[in-house]
Amino acid sequence: MAIVFTFIFLSAIGSFFRWLVSQYGPLGVLAVNITGSFFLALTFNWVGAGVTAIGIGALGSFTTFSAFTADAISLNEDHGFLKASGYVVSTLVLSIISASFGLFLIQ
Repeated sequence: MAIVFTFIFLSAIGSFFRWLVSQYGPLGVLAVNITGSFFLALTFNWVGAGVTAIGIGALGSFTTFSAFTADAISLNEDHGFLKASGYVVSTLVLSIISASFGLFLIQ
């Protein structure tokens, strides 16, 4: 039962910090997804309750696909396809690089 409460608590904390950083617009969401990818990679070898509470709860609620998608659509409508595409590509590439660095550190 403690893991359920820990999961809920860490999910709330992750969501709050995502909301806080996303107030800076697409760059905030970009920073959240890059940072979250790095820290999620650090939990790669974990098993059990730790990965559930921290990996899925805290970091899963911290990172955000929905805000990323909404920002991409908004950028496309307001600034055109090239700016939106740049945002999408930079988010994906930098998040993968960040996760790869996290994995490198735990190897």
